[in-house]
Amino acid sequence: MKITLSLILSMLLLASCANDEPASPEAAATPAASTAMISAESPAEEPIAAADGAAFVEYVWHKEGENFSQEALLEKVVFWNQLIDAGEYEINRANILFPREATENYDFIWVMVWPSVAARNAGWAYWAANDEAAWLQEVEGVFSFDPANAYLFASATQRQPTVPATTNVFENQFNFCTFNDGQGAAELAAYQAAHVDFIQEYEASSGPSGYWYTMLDPTFEPPAPRPDFVWLDLWSSAEEKADGVEYYTTSELAAAADAMATCDRVGFAGLNIRS
Repeated sequence: MKITLSLILSMLLLASCANDEPASPEAAATPAASTAMISAESPAEEPIAAADGAAFVEYVWHKEGENFSQEALLEKVVFWNQLIDAGEYEINRANILFPREATENYDFIWVMVWPSVAARNAGWAYWAANDEAAWLQEVEGVFSFDPANAYLFASATQRQPTVPATTNVFENQFNFCTFNDGQGAAELAAYQAAHVDFIQEYEASSGPSGYWYTMLDPTFEPPAPRPDFVWLDLWSSAEEKADGVEYYTTSELAAAADAMATCDRVGFAGLNIRS
């Protein structure tokens, strides 16, 4: 998908205007790490391939520079896409995430979706040999990143959206969860089964939605305490997220989630920049 500067600017304005929303209902059902988890030392060189319906998602922390602006960021997005189009990269999709709550770790996160670890490693090697110097010159003073802060997860989609996305803005929420005493994989599986029914009931009441979720498994060793699982919720808009959260908070499923796990949740406004 070709993205022009004017189109991307309008999409970013939509993302920045979306209201911050409370935590997701579905998120309450999953366990806990912190933003410190969301670096890129190369993962194992073994040619790990994604299972059917899976992918590898890499999150690269970025810090704004003194010349940063929304327009400058979007100009660099266009330049980056040109590099990717001209180079030897297997990138299925790319997004930018803007945190709903400020953190010292990053100002925004650049996300790349790869078909395999081998593709990811080959992409970074090609980048270092061919495009890195031009990119660093292009973004100097606008923003910066440290490859050590690139975090790769295996992603296994558990639910597809009932209604496909019609815009390039979205909301998401990471849920880094730790099982409570006496809880484990069996309880998570039971929760996921109940979650299927819950979403069906929600959509029967509120109409079809763009909600979907995926489970993330780090390919690196996360800081202690390591979460037992990472559940990522996604919505097509802030309004859809707010409506879903409100429906969820008084449900039996929310109580079951609290009994099963303790979760650290981190929300973002998202902008798709390549698909």
